[in-house]
Amino acid sequence: MVLDTTETRQNRVESDIETLRTTQANILDHLDSYLKTLNETRDIAAENRDRLDSIGNRQKQMEDRQKRMEDRQNEMANDLKRNTDRLDSIERVTLENSAAIHENRIILLSLATSMGLTIEKPGGDD
Repeated sequence: MVLDTTETRQNRVESDIETLRTTQANILDHLDSYLKTLNETRDIAAENRDRLDSIGNRQKQMEDRQKRMEDRQNEMANDLKRNTDRLDSIERVTLENSAAIHENRIILLSLATSMGLTIEKPGGDD
C-alpha cells in the first residue's frame, strides 16, 4: 500500500497560505499604524509651523514697536536738547540784561552824585 501524501501536502500548503495571510495582515496592520503615526506627526509639524509663524509675526511686531519707541525716545532727547539750549540762551540774555541794568544804575548814580542830586527809590524812604 502506497501512502497518499497529497492530502497532507494540501493541508500543509493551506496552512502555509494561512500563515502567509496572517503575516501579511500583521504587516499591513503595522504599516497602517506607521501611516497613522506619520500623518499625526505631519499634522503636529504643521501646527508647530503655524505657531512658529505666529511667534515670528509677534516678534516682528515687538521689534517694530521697539523701533518706534527708540525713534520717539530720540525725538524726545532732541526736544530736550533744544529746550535746554533755549533755556541756556534765555539765562544768558537775562544775565546780560541784569548786568546792563546794574551798569546803567551805577552810571545813573554817578551822574546824580556828580550833579548833586539825590535819588530816592520809588515807594521807599531811602
